[in-house]
Amino acid sequence: MLPQTVFPPISSVLRNRKFAVALAGAAGLQVALVSLRLPGWECPIFHFTGIPCPGCGLSRATMLLLKGDLAGSIRFHAFAPIFLLAILALILSFLLPKSIIQSAIARAELLERKTGLTVLILGGLILYWLARLLFLQTAFVQLIRG
Repeated sequence: MLPQTVFPPISSVLRNRKFAVALAGAAGLQVALVSLRLPGWECPIFHFTGIPCPGCGLSRATMLLLKGDLAGSIRFHAFAPIFLLAILALILSFLLPKSIIQSAIARAELLERKTGLTVLILGGLILYWLARLLFLQTAFVQLIRG
């Protein structure tokens, strides 16, 4: 397994309530802007290179998932359900009292350590991105541009 410094476990992010608020707030703002058809943060990688990043399409996919359109969401980005669960975990980590959330974070940390879940998700995200980029490049770029 990779050292924690390479991919810190998600549970370490959940323990830092200030960072969790900032991260969930930024993600929520981006999804809200996209949902309202207002300009959100443009992907800097796509803007400067013309190559979609591994997360390109994730905001629109999450917005579609929140509206109940699972098929449309998956068409934009298959990792939207995982992203939404992560954001929900972040929100719960700062909304729930510490006494309740600490045991859940401890269980999440144990799961991560035993399974390497963080590395598996990030590795899956990179493989998914490469597959889209190599085999569906034209459709991928058109999808991202809208």
